[in-house]
Amino acid sequence: MTSHLLALLLSLIAVIPPQRYGCTDIIGGRVVRPHSWPYMAAIQRKNLTECGGALVEKQWVLTAAHCQSNKSEVRVVLGAHQASIAEKEQQIFKVMHYFPNPQFDRSSKENDIMLLKLNGIAKLNKFVQLLPLPDSCEDIEPGTMCKVAGWGVTSSGKPSKYLRKTTLKIVGRKSCQSKYVNYTKITSNMLCAIGKNKFLKTDACQGDSGGPLICAGRYSGIVSFGKGCGRRDMPGVYTRLTEKYIDWIKKIISLHRDP
Repeated sequence: MTSHLLALLLSLIAVIPPQRYGCTDIIGGRVVRPHSWPYMAAIQRKNLTECGGALVEKQWVLTAAHCQSNKSEVRVVLGAHQASIAEKEQQIFKVMHYFPNPQFDRSSKENDIMLLKLNGIAKLNKFVQLLPLPDSCEDIEPGTMCKVAGWGVTSSGKPSKYLRKTTLKIVGRKSCQSKYVNYTKITSNMLCAIGKNKFLKTDACQGDSGGPLICAGRYSGIVSFGKGCGRRDMPGVYTRLTEKYIDWIKKIISLHRDP
């Protein structure tokens, strides 16, 4: 290995942030075409994106339960490309109510899914669209290609100005569990995904939590947790959109719909 390559690898290692779980850009990947992910939501506090999410109904955003905040200054930005800068396409809301899954367990990270009810109705247009929930909930096969996007931490160690995306590949739970053996149990309610290129680190990171995982064109999961970001052979873990979760989402929305 040349000294230049070694120095480059060491510098990359130095800026990879630690634990992503907590509210979490995309390591590797690239900036998306502006407004090509019109269902993305940026969950912000003090103008900084702490988590992502997806608009699933005009007044509802689906995200990760660990993104819950009791702070009053939380806002949800829809229609953004640069989420922390005012853009004419943006629609900005406050969170009227948090609905974390009642079985969410912060230590095991099981059931890491939450609905946010916004304090207004999103106006759908070419910049703001709904992301349909999957109509079938079969498990996602290992090897399936997926994409994920967010404004979180990049390999520079700083959050991204622009929405970025990357491509990942689903890995089997058994091999994923071997990486998390002393950390947590990987259950059937979770999906594991890793960068498709062994030599190019790609991953979700801090600030991406709650964002959607799109597999084979379908909304399949939610960014949940990982050990570090972009570590070789270390998959990230996603809440899988199972039938049980879809039923829970529909129930919450119908029970708390404005009259």
